[in-house]
Amino acid sequence: MSELSGPQWCARFPSSKLTSDLLPDFRDRVDAFLSVMKNAGARVSIGDTYRPPERAYLMHWCCMIADSGQDPAAVPAMAAVDIAWVHDSIADSRSAATQMRQGYQIKFPAALTSRHTQRRAIDMTISWTGTLTINDFDGQTHAIADGPRNGSNPDLILVGKSFGVIKLVTDPPHWSDDGH
Repeated sequence: MSELSGPQWCARFPSSKLTSDLLPDFRDRVDAFLSVMKNAGARVSIGDTYRPPERAYLMHWCCMIADSGQDPAAVPAMAAVDIAWVHDSIADSRSAATQMRQGYQIKFPAALTSRHTQRRAIDMTISWTGTLTINDFDGQTHAIADGPRNGSNPDLILVGKSFGVIKLVTDPPHWSDDGH
């Protein structure tokens, strides 16, 4: 018997925070970029790397039901996820989906297939104080004195790009192998 949707699903099928779960080529580039940032004195907190397809399914459809008017009865099933999106009323279905969206802390609509499910993305929060003196992939030193002192800094974004770790500027923590 299927279990009703709701926030209890958020703890299931957890995302990884390990760079070892990324594709090997991208993992090596990410690890090198993380190393130079940490050596330069930046603080880096990894949010997500690999996101299992089951988690992406739950995240995507809770967003669609909660925010996009998706009919819960029309959500396709996923074999490994025995969830019932349809509650006693459409209001109850939307409420459960909204609670899931909040539980996942989703800021942007979640995709069914993404660079995270493909092991090609990392979400990370980056910060530092003062001037960040950091080497790019070619060993050139950059002194980043201007703000913001976080992952949205355009000079840091260029350093990341030199490693093949590309910032999606519309999503504050998101970096990938192609900027998507």
